Amino acid sequence: MMDEILKGKKLAMRFLASRMYTSREIFDKLRRKGYSSELAESIVSELISEGFLDDKHYADCYIADGVNIGYKGTFRIRQELLRKGVSSSIIDRAFDEADVDPENALREFVKQRLQVADITTRKEYEKFRTMLARRGFSLSEIRTVLDELDIEFYLED
Repeated sequence: MMDEILKGKKLAMRFLASRMYTSREIFDKLRRKGYSSELAESIVSELISEGFLDDKHYADCYIADGVNIGYKGTFRIRQELLRKGVSSSIIDRAFDEADVDPENALREFVKQRLQVADITTRKEYEKFRTMLARRGFSLSEIRTVLDELDIEFYLED
């Protein structure tokens, strides 16, 4: 039993050597590798107590990268973290402490997109707004940023 835990811990450490994972992701990976739920749970618990797994730190990094690099809104980031097994309370705390500005990220993303895409019709404008909503930005953020721009529409025939 003890060497099973050690073997599982080494495997989990190999996973963590390549990138960050949530506790739930490591648990799921161990289960797929054939470890029992109890064994996987105890390995994850040990990794948490030793500081190798920290869902709060994971959420902090994920939020910062999602907003600043991925140009994602808070709704989408929240859904992705929930899917990765991070609890709502941890996500809420991470967002409260995060030093990110989703509206500014949206502004940057829109600026980049408009350099390559022209929005000349109402239909293109609506498609653009929908795409921004899918990226997880709130309708008020989208409206605020798009209203700052002076987008002229040609008459559609």
